[in-house]
Amino acid sequence: MTSKKAALRPRIRRATPDDSTPWPLLLAADGPRAEIRKYLSRGELWLAEAAGRAVGQMVLLETRIGTWEIMNIAVSADLRGQGVGTALLRKAKALAVERGAHLLEVGTGNSSLRELAFYQRFGFRIAGVDRDFFVRRAAGGRLQKQDGIVLRDMVRLRIELAD
Repeated sequence: MTSKKAALRPRIRRATPDDSTPWPLLLAADGPRAEIRKYLSRGELWLAEAAGRAVGQMVLLETRIGTWEIMNIAVSADLRGQGVGTALLRKAKALAVERGAHLLEVGTGNSSLRELAFYQRFGFRIAGVDRDFFVRRAAGGRLQKQDGIVLRDMVRLRIELAD
């Protein structure tokens, strides 16, 4: 019999200039660093904290009028499956609604099966596929694999927000 881990209730807050950038978490979800810096400079970094440390993060960015995108989201490997990611998604949705958005979007790799399931369980629906997105970004033409699946395409997901 498997036991389910208890849900962790992190404190989620917007990062301040005094906070150190959680590069290990940011890089766990995306890369390279130069790409992250681009959207980090335009977006909002939110931290999920528990026991005095950052256990998760997300970067939110208004990409179009009425549309916010989760550009980066990650949870510490030792705390996955304990509700931190869901708490971050709830915060992203609440912030988007509070700001009058009608759409919240996120993108992930075609080989990111766990993440695809996670977003869809939350209510996101597939809105499109950016074919060969990761092929165009591949350093030296080397493609990554995840669970034996070549990372090629960006799967775009969105959730419609109530007015």
